[in-house]
Amino acid sequence: MCGIVGLKLRDSRADARALAIGALQRLQHRGQDGAGLTVATGSQQLETLRGLGPIPAALHNLATLTPGSAALAHTRYATTGTGCVGELQPFVQGTPRLALAHNGNIVNTAELSRKYGMDLWSASDLEVLLQLYLRHRNQGFVHALQAVVNEANGSYALVGLEDQGSLWGLRDPFGLRPLFFAHNESVAIFASETVAFQGFEGLEIRELSPGEWVRVYPNPEGSLQIEEGILRSERNPRREKKFCMFEQVYFSSPVSEFQGHAVFTTRFRLGEALAQEILTELKRLSAEDVFDYVVPVPDTARSAAIAVAESLKVPYREYLVKNPSVQRTFILPDQAERTAMLKQKWSLVGPELKGKRILLVDDSVVRGNTCLQMAKQLQSVGARQVSLASTCPPIRFGCFYGIDFPDSSELIASGRSRGDIVQALGLHQIYFLTPDSLKRALGSDRLCMACLDSQYPTQDASFDEFLIARRAQRQGDLV
Repeated sequence: MCGIVGLKLRDSRADARALAIGALQRLQHRGQDGAGLTVATGSQQLETLRGLGPIPAALHNLATLTPGSAALAHTRYATTGTGCVGELQPFVQGTPRLALAHNGNIVNTAELSRKYGMDLWSASDLEVLLQLYLRHRNQGFVHALQAVVNEANGSYALVGLEDQGSLWGLRDPFGLRPLFFAHNESVAIFASETVAFQGFEGLEIRELSPGEWVRVYPNPEGSLQIEEGILRSERNPRREKKFCMFEQVYFSSPVSEFQGHAVFTTRFRLGEALAQEILTELKRLSAEDVFDYVVPVPDTARSAAIAVAESLKVPYREYLVKNPSVQRTFILPDQAERTAMLKQKWSLVGPELKGKRILLVDDSVVRGNTCLQMAKQLQSVGARQVSLASTCPPIRFGCFYGIDFPDSSELIASGRSRGDIVQALGLHQIYFLTPDSLKRALGSDRLCMACLDSQYPTQDASFDEFLIARRAQRQGDLV
């Protein structure tokens, strides 16, 4: 899971650098491993800056890049590779030069590199996509995109920047990963989420359809020309949409919009649905007789916890205080690193919790690290009992489409009953939203829920090969 911004200004003398970085900073939550920025300069050159860490640190040498009217920016959350600077995007190759950035996960990279005899210098799936595109580019732009769609198995939102300043985007045939396009008379922008468009006025915004491409380039009159089309896919001949449900449950900014609704509103609906599940389980008991306080696990569960508290008529309290300097622990690559960081992540309003029955509300339970740490901390300050309510059903299967838990053995719910999960996490009780309630709250059944039900839209033998390679990478042994 990564964040992408591609930006093209109508005025060829304008400077896209700061605008692209400003939009990318609104996507910082999508990746914290590193960031990169490529600028198409007035002399038809592509210049690139990359660095590890959060965006302000990674791109602090912005002045080293020549100004240009088009830019491509990326913030990385590593799901493949080793995390070195050389794997930070955008990648730039080819003659004429092309910069490419990618959000998603290609599962069959090993198969494609063998098929085409690719000489790869990185372990990034983006390099395979880039070489695949460049091998077919001499047959035309659309033909090259079609080659990517025909060959790549997985999820991808691609944005490319060409050295003469044209900008294009492509979304995978199932629409697994998000990609939005916005424009007005002065600017055209691609972005992973609509929150990146804040700060621009009068934009016409839309979400790319599965398999759709859009290309922007200057025409002789000086305005921005927009072309678009839909590519066919043998993997998805009926053009089914399988949008990743985890985007709205956890990953996306609460102020981004999907299907005309802010993510905050959607998460509030998830909380309302979760409260109804809890009330059904309590049957004749009153929620006030079971819980003293509803407490959110900041930040993504806040709106859902408000809805749970209002629906159950139980007081809402923010007794967990998040350390703002600690990054998202879910996206850290190593279990030991995640555990160590969690110990620094939270502080508790201890005296208020002593003797109380706490209902924690979280967006999901994946590996169980956060919940286990929270339960221990709450009990250490005297909480009488700790229960958990999750706005996502149990995650029992690995994700191969860009959320970095492909290995089901890492998942706390894999192979465990609900009672086993309660015991493993040291809880009094646990409540999960059901899959049907999840679909209703998200307002769609056109979702990828493979991590819940193992129904992968594109599964084939490459999944096993990918998992073996990812396990080896995690052990520091690249294959």
